[in-house]
Amino acid sequence: MVLAGGLGTRLRPVTLTRPKPLLPVLNRPLVCRVMDLLPPQVDEVFVATGYMGDRLTEFFAREKGRRRVEVVVEKSPLGTGGALRNIRDRMKGRFFVLNGDVICSLDLRRMLRYHEQKGGLATISLWDIEDPTAYGMVVLDRDGRIVSFKEKPRREEVVSRAVNAGTYILEPDILGCMEPGREISIEREVFPSVLARGLFGFRFEGHWFDAGTLASYLRIHAFLLNDLRGGMGKGRDCNIPRTVAWSAPVLLGDRCSVGERSRLGPRCCLGDRVTLGRGSTVRDTVVHNGATIGDRVLLEQCLVGENARIDDDVLVPPGSIIGDGQQLELRP
Repeated sequence: MVLAGGLGTRLRPVTLTRPKPLLPVLNRPLVCRVMDLLPPQVDEVFVATGYMGDRLTEFFAREKGRRRVEVVVEKSPLGTGGALRNIRDRMKGRFFVLNGDVICSLDLRRMLRYHEQKGGLATISLWDIEDPTAYGMVVLDRDGRIVSFKEKPRREEVVSRAVNAGTYILEPDILGCMEPGREISIEREVFPSVLARGLFGFRFEGHWFDAGTLASYLRIHAFLLNDLRGGMGKGRDCNIPRTVAWSAPVLLGDRCSVGERSRLGPRCCLGDRVTLGRGSTVRDTVVHNGATIGDRVLLEQCLVGENARIDDDVLVPPGSIIGDGQQLELRP
């Protein structure tokens, strides 16, 4: 089960026209990158959503992968627990639950082996952070069993650096602990109520990002761009003059066109069919498919939506989010 029901309010206006799970990460939908974590033996995925569920349904109807994907659209928000209870009759054994906006290095095969070894009702992924006061702190015993949760602890209450990282392995019996037909939080209501039945924590290292804000969305790109071989990636049929200056890492999609004396990077990602004018600079920025950027434009720490248009010489403040199809014109 992939939980993808959020409104994406902190990434508006691009999420006014597309659900957050379909926003690209390195030119591939976020929800697909989340599902990349799943081990090969997973052959069926449910995607629980409400907001713009029709867009997700249309996407997966076109997307042909090795797994069957069914989008379950909620008429009203059911929360993380209610979304699972909603498909109780469809679950045929233990299952994974993933948050649809988290990019991380969690090895689900190792987590599954750990879950089988412990024999509990649920295993929760854990991420250690320096300051857990803004998160849900998780306290474990020496055997890895979770003994308590503390939501947003005060500094003097901090006894653990582990926080809930949002990926779970659950036994089907846990679904019986959820009332049907109402909004339920599995984190706040269900997990604390079943501690005695065996909840275990699985710590992992590497990376963990929540794609909920512009800052975190750009950090995901900056991190993943560092894995580009040679620091550069370019799609098919791109038009890049020799006068363009590159500062790695940079990724370009198919059929991009970049004007003379422009500068790309560092940490720049352009989607397919992006046009960049002469003398423009794009750094620490993500530009989605079909956008057109005029001459002498500086984009820094920005997100530019699909088919957006920025005219010549427009001043774009750092940290801007430009919506799909939006046009920025130079005012006299």
